[in-house]
Amino acid sequence: MICVIPIEIIVRELDYVLYLSLHLASKGLSTMIGDHMVNRFIMDSNGPFVYFDSDQNKRINTTVLNKGGAVINLNSELQGYIDDPDQMQKNFIKVINYASKICLSGQAQIEPLSRFVPENRIKDLVVTGHPSFDLASHRFIPYYTNKDIIRNHGRDYILMNTSFGMFNHEMGFENYLNMLSKMQEWAVYTTPEHRAHLQQRYEHEEKTATAFIELAKVLSKQYPNKHIIIRPHPAESMYFYTKQLSNYPNIFVTKKNSVRQWIVTAGAIVHHDCTTGLEALLMDKLVIQYQPDTDTQNSSEFMNRIGVRTNNSNETIALIDSGHMPKTIRHETLESLRLGMDNLDGCASIKLADLAISLSTDTGSWMPKPLGLWGNIKCWRKYASKLLRARQPGRNGKKVRYALNKFSRLKKNDIETKLHLLRSLEPELPKFEVQQLCLNNYLIKPAPKS
Repeated sequence: MICVIPIEIIVRELDYVLYLSLHLASKGLSTMIGDHMVNRFIMDSNGPFVYFDSDQNKRINTTVLNKGGAVINLNSELQGYIDDPDQMQKNFIKVINYASKICLSGQAQIEPLSRFVPENRIKDLVVTGHPSFDLASHRFIPYYTNKDIIRNHGRDYILMNTSFGMFNHEMGFENYLNMLSKMQEWAVYTTPEHRAHLQQRYEHEEKTATAFIELAKVLSKQYPNKHIIIRPHPAESMYFYTKQLSNYPNIFVTKKNSVRQWIVTAGAIVHHDCTTGLEALLMDKLVIQYQPDTDTQNSSEFMNRIGVRTNNSNETIALIDSGHMPKTIRHETLESLRLGMDNLDGCASIKLADLAISLSTDTGSWMPKPLGLWGNIKCWRKYASKLLRARQPGRNGKKVRYALNKFSRLKKNDIETKLHLLRSLEPELPKFEVQQLCLNNYLIKPAPKS
């Protein structure tokens, strides 16, 4: 069977998708990866597929199941199953009706979700961890080290990673909610209860984002010889930061590169309720959980544990000056996360590869075929159209720029380079072949045995 992994945000997901693809190849499975066109291949092919679902697309999932395949739901929001209100948990878990298995990041997620699952399906909630965090490890530092970042910013900059996508969304709060409310899988966004919850989040994020701006200004003056890197979440608007920080020469606002490329050479990482804090903790960095608002009601219960908490700029400066994270705090933090994060005790990609092979059926060998000339021309025409429309002012241009920021062009050479580097760090991973199916869509296959 062919495995299929759609990618929503390339800078956040590509690395773990490639790593998981190599583990699937070790089981003899080929994996199709890429943008929304992977779903077109599913609709147009007879299958069967093992489909890694992350956005609860009922139409695609049902098609996969009807063609004799399997659906493995793999939600990337580590804390969501624990922190979200009941109506959001119910929305996540309803995918059980058109999925074979739902993979959870840790044992702590079993109890809250089992309340909403038919008794005969509880066994299909499986703890695997999330493959993204397999790579958040000291041994993968060579994979993420970026020479351009070091050349331009040194090795001791302060990374301030922001995650205020509800307040500071690229499309605007109302436009974003309107877009989601039109999607069948996210109808929960139209309910008054969830809208009230999101409004609270918006207000909390607005206060915290404003405090982050003020902290950046203080740090800029305190450390004139250090660079302060503001890296917004992919869904955030950069303008909120650039308009207020443009007069500070050692502050840089950027979305370039993956966040881990920034983490590995940072002297300190400042975050608030963000998985970046967890990634930095696993990479043994100095992690600061900046909590300017002492009211933590609207903060993530899970992510709020990560790092040394500071409430003001003076505490933050003192911790940065210390140059390290106390080992006792790091150990205690990891222990507090263990139930919610299975990656601390195992490799999610290995477990997912085992799960995929257990759900595969022996239906003979087949491979998806690359699109022909006309199909490729249509893909390139759509991509060129997006590039042109992204230059438009106003709401339409914003919407297209948001889509292009999430998934820019993906080149075969970049994929092969990353796969070879992963294999150099873990030589037991299998040899592979990469075949381009169309623009931004590829097939990763185990190399033929000699």
